[in-house]
Amino acid sequence: MVGGMSLILLLIAAVLLSFIGARSITRPVKELKAVARRIADGDLNARCHLQTGDELEDLGNTFNEMLPKLNERLKMQDALGLAMEVQQKLLPDQAPSVAGFDIAGRSMYCDETGGDYYDFLELNRLDSRQVGIAVGDVTGHGIAAALLMASARAMLRSHAGESSDLSKMMTSINRHLSGDAHAGRFMTLFYGVLDGVKKTIRWVSAGHAPAILFDPASGQFMELPGRDIPLGIDGSWAYHEEIRFGWTAGQILAIGTDGIWEMRNKKGEMFGMDLLREVIRDNAALSAEDICEAVAQSLDVHRGLRDQEDDVTLVVVKFLE
Repeated sequence: MVGGMSLILLLIAAVLLSFIGARSITRPVKELKAVARRIADGDLNARCHLQTGDELEDLGNTFNEMLPKLNERLKMQDALGLAMEVQQKLLPDQAPSVAGFDIAGRSMYCDETGGDYYDFLELNRLDSRQVGIAVGDVTGHGIAAALLMASARAMLRSHAGESSDLSKMMTSINRHLSGDAHAGRFMTLFYGVLDGVKKTIRWVSAGHAPAILFDPASGQFMELPGRDIPLGIDGSWAYHEEIRFGWTAGQILAIGTDGIWEMRNKKGEMFGMDLLREVIRDNAALSAEDICEAVAQSLDVHRGLRDQEDDVTLVVVKFLE
């Protein structure tokens, strides 16, 4: 970034010099070049001290005005880079290995720090094969969104090990987050517990888009809806646990964030839920990881050269038995 700014400053100098012509400007130009080189080497304390009373002095003053702003931008970039590193470490290194489930997940952020989040919690209560799956989306981006996401993650991990009552757990998390969610920030969250012994899916959806369940045998999609509001809006809200009994081998559960179906191409057209379902249907014979990859590739093709405007998160569970 420093090198790029120094190049811009040198270009400004070149434009001015093209108008100045053949004046006796050797010494001022050398000073400007020397300052630009110091900037390129990372010395943001470099300053011009020209007193020529002409365009060159104006250019030197421009150098001096831009450098403090560049320094502040670099400090902010360093802070964002550190926040991104911390946030990436909060995401799972790998999916858990739980008998009966093939699990995969990924997040793709649109800038240094995003508001999307997913997590896997191996519960292993008594003899049951249980795994908890969380997918969330904080409003906005940047450091504030990342901090709210990190708070939600910490509270979810703490509560999940203490309580099997999902409604009480989410109600407690919301009460605490409501005190932290400043300036209108809130978070949608889907948290579900899959039990491989009882073959049940229990979940709470805090304003999150429904998870979708695909049955390759019938070609039908079903939804796991919710009826509650996002976290952080109303600290007194009581959340509700939902339950679904049974699944068959080969069925696929997908939980995503709106960055998937709302991703736009150069024409402004959204990716949409229908196309997401089509990708899942066409790749249902593949592993959970390969289904995630197929969705990611389809999103890239749809977006084309348009910048990614929102975070994208997807968790896929394939039932093996």
